[in-house]
Amino acid sequence: MTGNEATPENRPTLLDITLLACGETDSDRYALAPADPVALGLHDTMEIAREAQASGALYRTSLEVAGAECDLRTLVLVRLTDNGRAVPTWVVNGWSTIRAHGAGADLRGAGLRGAGLSGAHLVGADLTDADLRGADLTKADLSGAVLHGADLSGSVLFSATLRGADLTECDLSRTDMRHVDLRGAELVRTALRGADLWGSYTWDVDFGCAFTDGVQLDRADALKAKVS
Repeated sequence: MTGNEATPENRPTLLDITLLACGETDSDRYALAPADPVALGLHDTMEIAREAQASGALYRTSLEVAGAECDLRTLVLVRLTDNGRAVPTWVVNGWSTIRAHGAGADLRGAGLRGAGLSGAHLVGADLTDADLRGADLTKADLSGAVLHGADLSGSVLFSATLRGADLTECDLSRTDMRHVDLRGAELVRTALRGADLWGSYTWDVDFGCAFTDGVQLDRADALKAKVS
């Protein structure tokens, strides 16, 4: 790692980007409560915030949310008052928040199975061990992203950019990777079984340490002249 690379300690957290999306500040006074959309229809947000606080289910990072086996689709932003009471302030679509503000963020372990992240700006994000199975990442920009150990099996990466991404031990089985830009990506023990690489840009990519059973690498495009 070079001195210019981000570490978990200096990356914005899930709470940080949620506050940014909501126009709030002072992260020490806020936390996130993952919410089931069905529960939101049955209970008011005050009750959800109160129950989350009572059970210790208030979080700041995607890794903490993953540890509680919750996903990020719906989040309640909670403000902690001076007397320690949890008061709900916003109900947030976590997918939209990450799609718009996830660049460079610490999203390790993020529960994003089936997420709608088409066009997401995730340049340089840390998605280590994230669950992105079946996610829609059409035209997403994941340049320089860290996807070490992430599961993207069955996802759609059509026309996405993975240029310079770390895909070490990433599961890309059965993914739609047509027209994906893989230039300079690191594919060490990366599972590509059954992936469709038709028209993808693969020069400077070493597939020698990847699992490519059932992959037609000749469908990829290794000609530099095709992309400026």
